Amino acid sequence: MGHAGSPPAGSPGQRVQSIPSWSRWHHRLHRSLLASPDLLPSGAALLVAMSGGQDSLCLLRLLQDLQRLHHWSLQVFHGDHRWQPDSGANAAHVQSLCATWGLPCHLEVASSHLPSEAAARQWRYGRAIALCRRLDCSQLVTGHTATDRAETLLFHLCRGSGSHGLGSLRPQRPLAPGLQLTRPLLHFTRQDTLQCCQALKLPIWSDASNEDQRLARNRIRQRVLPELEQVNGAAVAHMAACAQQLAEESDLLDQLAREALSTMGANQSTSLSPQALAALPRALASRCLVHWIRDHTGRDPDRRQLNQLLLSLSHPKTTDQTMAILDGGWRWRWRGGCIHLQRGEP
Repeated sequence: MGHAGSPPAGSPGQRVQSIPSWSRWHHRLHRSLLASPDLLPSGAALLVAMSGGQDSLCLLRLLQDLQRLHHWSLQVFHGDHRWQPDSGANAAHVQSLCATWGLPCHLEVASSHLPSEAAARQWRYGRAIALCRRLDCSQLVTGHTATDRAETLLFHLCRGSGSHGLGSLRPQRPLAPGLQLTRPLLHFTRQDTLQCCQALKLPIWSDASNEDQRLARNRIRQRVLPELEQVNGAAVAHMAACAQQLAEESDLLDQLAREALSTMGANQSTSLSPQALAALPRALASRCLVHWIRDHTGRDPDRRQLNQLLLSLSHPKTTDQTMAILDGGWRWRWRGGCIHLQRGEP
């Protein structure tokens, strides 16, 4: 295994006779893609996000080996945030690996300091989306695993997220019109990708930022998950499955909320009947309010505001008054026995 600041052991892409051309890892991903053909459709143009770490390295190797069966076109994207002193060497390693494997590699380098993990992620996705448009790729493919999904569930749980946040990191989501973000390794754990890289003798680049305990995700990865795995050895797999179930239930709740808003005639109206909302189960009424407010204001209410709005349904106001000030200058008001969204001063 490579170490930060030094090239990984072995030359990039080195192939020897003992390396299997078809392993259980190939079979596992191939079977998964056959079961979900819309995930990475045959013949699709794929841009693979590549860090050089074990997850993306495993992903790229498996996709290239399966390319003859699925007829994709493959190109590689590497984003250099310039966070680490060896980031240039990391980028050179990825480029060398892609050259050895005969894959086009597109390098993007941040022109200024990115102050946070969130800013770096936003920059990376922005660059990748622009590159997909330029290359006419329909899929941006990342190496997120079941372990990442478990970590994300724990991260959002600490923040008090609902089912939508707890069920995030889905196998696929739209990034832009005509562009999907796809995560085909969500049924692999990080241990799986490590074993795959070792079996195929792939040169892993170790990212020193993964050891930075100032990052919440690293603390969850290095401290919390190992403790949970002591409680239950299959904790990661169980949490990833729980996240998938929550995602499916959240999608169903979204669908029911859309149907309820349509029945109320609220899809195109900034007025809403409190009686119709109050007749719904609280979870559905809450999701209706989120969609209604988001559709008309472009913003989500925070939990405190949402609870305040739900509580007010049980105590309708007969006089005109503002009940909540939402972001962007929007107000939630009672007027004429109905709920209204208003922008600016009344």
